[in-house]
Amino acid sequence: MILRRKAGRILRGSVIPLILAGVLAAGPSFGVMATSVDALRRRSNSTKSQLSAAQSETKALQNQEQQISEELEQKNAQLVENLASIQLLEETIAKLDDQIAETQKEYDAAKADEEARYNAMKQRIKYMYEQGDATYVQILIKATSFSDMLNKVGYVEDLYAYDRKKLEEYQEVQRKVAAVQQQLEEEKAEQEESKRGLEEEQKALQQTVDELEAKNADVSAQIEEAKAAAAELAAQLKAQNAELSAAVEAEAARAEAERQAAAQRAAEEAEKQAANAANGQSTAETSSGETQSESSGSSSSSSSSGSASMAVNSSGVSGQTVANYATQFVGNPYVYGGNSLTNGTDCSGFTSLVYANFGYSLGRTDVSQRSAGVAVDSLADAQPGDIICYPGHVALYIGNGTIVHASTAATGIKYSAATYRPYICIRRIIH
Repeated sequence: MILRRKAGRILRGSVIPLILAGVLAAGPSFGVMATSVDALRRRSNSTKSQLSAAQSETKALQNQEQQISEELEQKNAQLVENLASIQLLEETIAKLDDQIAETQKEYDAAKADEEARYNAMKQRIKYMYEQGDATYVQILIKATSFSDMLNKVGYVEDLYAYDRKKLEEYQEVQRKVAAVQQQLEEEKAEQEESKRGLEEEQKALQQTVDELEAKNADVSAQIEEAKAAAAELAAQLKAQNAELSAAVEAEAARAEAERQAAAQRAAEEAEKQAANAANGQSTAETSSGETQSESSGSSSSSSSSGSASMAVNSSGVSGQTVANYATQFVGNPYVYGGNSLTNGTDCSGFTSLVYANFGYSLGRTDVSQRSAGVAVDSLADAQPGDIICYPGHVALYIGNGTIVHASTAATGIKYSAATYRPYICIRRIIH
C-alpha cells in the first residue's frame, strides 16, 4: 500500500508534465496558427508603412502645388502690370503721333510761306534785272523832290530788307519746327522700343504662366492619384487589421481548446500508469483485498484532484477563460470613466469589469491594478489572463504575444502586440 502511494505520487509528479509536453509538441496546429498571425501582422505593418509613404507623398505634392500657385500669382501680377505699361505706352505714342502731325502742318505752312516769299522776291529781282537800271532810275526820276527821291530809294531798300527778313524768319520757323519734329520722332522711337521690350517680356511671362499652369494641373492630378492610393491603402489596412484581430481571437480559442484537451489526456494517461504501477506492487502487500481496494480508490481520487488543480484554481476559473471572455468585446467603444463592456469603458475599467464577471476585484484604476495578484517575472512567463501594466495604461494578455485592451476613443477595444510599448509590470490574478 505504501509502495502504491509512492508510485502514484512519483507518476503524478513526473509523468504528467512529460505527457502534457509531448501532447503539446505533437500538435502542429498551434505553431502554424502563430505563424499565420505573425504573417498577418507583418502584412498589416507593411501596409501601414505604405500608407505612411503615400500620405507623405501627398503632403510633398501639396507643398509643391502651393509653391507653384504662389509663383503663378506672382507671374500673373507681372502680366497685369506689363499690360498696364503697354497700354500707357500706346497712349503716349498716339499723343506723339498727333504732335508730330501738328508740327508737320506747321512745317509745311512755313515752307509754303517761304517758297511764296522767295518766288515773289525772285520775280521782282527778275523784273528789275530784265528792265535794267532804267527802272531803278525811273523810280528816282519820278520823285517830286529830293526828299521824295530819298523816300523812294529807302522804300526800295526797305523792300529788299523786308524780303530778306521774312525769308530768314520763315527759314528759322522751319528749323525750329524741324527740330521739334525730330525730337518727337526720337521720343516716339524710344517709346516704341520700350513697347517692343514689354511685349517680348509679356510673351515670355505668358509662356511661363502657361508652363506653370500645365505643371500645376499635373501636380494636382498626382495629388488626386496619391490620395486615391492612400485611401485604398487605408481600406486595405482596415480590412487587414480586422482579419488580424479575428485570427488572434481564433488562435487564442484554438490554443485554449488544445491545452484543455492535452491536459485531460495527460491526466487520464497518468491515472492509467499509476493504476498499473500500483497493481504491479500488489504481491508485496499483506493487507486485505478490501483495504487495498479502499486505498486504490483513495489514491485514484487524490490523483484526480491533483490533476484538476493544474488546470484551474479552486474557483474553477482559468486565466484562459478570462481571456476568452474578454475578446468578445473587441470592437466596442472606448469611453473614459465608462463602466460598460458593451457601451464603453476605459483601459482599467475594461480589465476590472472582465475580472468582476468571475468574482475578482482588481480596483478601478491602473495604479491599483499594479499591485493586484502576484508578480510575473517577464513577458516570456506571461499567461493568458495576466494583467500587463504600462505607464498610465493596463491591458489583458491573451497569449502569443498579444493583448486585448480599451485603447483610445478612436480605436476602441482592440488587439495589439504586448510589446507595442514598454511595460512596467505583469500581474497574475488567477494562480
